[in-house]
Amino acid sequence: MIKTDINNPARPEASLIILGVLKGYFGNAEDLMKNALETKKEIVQAILQENPQYSTDFVNLISLVSALYKELMKVMNPEKALSVVKASFLPVGLAMQMGNFRYVEDDHTFENLIKYQQRANKEGPTKLNRMEVIEQCTKTYKFHVHNCMFKDEFTKLGVPELTTIMCAIDNVIFNAYLPDKVHFHRDGVDNRIIDGKHYCTFICENID
Repeated sequence: MIKTDINNPARPEASLIILGVLKGYFGNAEDLMKNALETKKEIVQAILQENPQYSTDFVNLISLVSALYKELMKVMNPEKALSVVKASFLPVGLAMQMGNFRYVEDDHTFENLIKYQQRANKEGPTKLNRMEVIEQCTKTYKFHVHNCMFKDEFTKLGVPELTTIMCAIDNVIFNAYLPDKVHFHRDGVDNRIIDGKHYCTFICENID
C-alpha cells in the first residue's frame, strides 16, 4: 500500500535520482554529489537569511541545482555542465511534479490536470508566483505566470541560465501527464520571462 494520498503528495528523494544519473556520466559521481551537497548547505543558508518566507521545497531545489552546476563547472565548461544538470534534473522535476499532480493517487483526466496544477500553484514550492487564468474550458487551459521565483533566485546566485531547466520540466510534465491527448505549448517561442517577456505563457490543449 502506498503511503501517499491526494492531500499528502509524494516527495521523491532528489539526491538519489541525481546520483543515479551522474553515475552514467562520471566514475567519481559519489564525490561530485558529496561536494554538491556540501555547497548546497551554504546556498540554503544564504537564501533563507534573505528570504525566510520561502518554502523548504523551493529552497532545497534551487540550492541543489545551483550547487551541482557550480561543482560541475570546476571540471568542465559551462555549456557542458548545464547539459549534465539538465539531464540530472529533468527526471527529478518530473518525479516531483507527478507527485504534485497526484499522478498515482487520482485519475488522469484533463480536469484533474487543471485542478492539481492550480492546487500546486497555491500550495507548492512556487506558491509565491502570481498565476492568471486566461482561458479554462473542456478543450483549452491557458494561463500566464507573472513572476518567476526561479529566475529571480538563480539570477541572484549568478546562474540565471539554470532557469531554463525549470522551463524544460514544465514542458515534460504537461506533455507526459496525458500523452497524445494533451498538447502543451507556449504559443510560439520566446514567450517566457527568461526571454524578456512580462509573463510566461502556458497552454494545454485537450486533443482527445
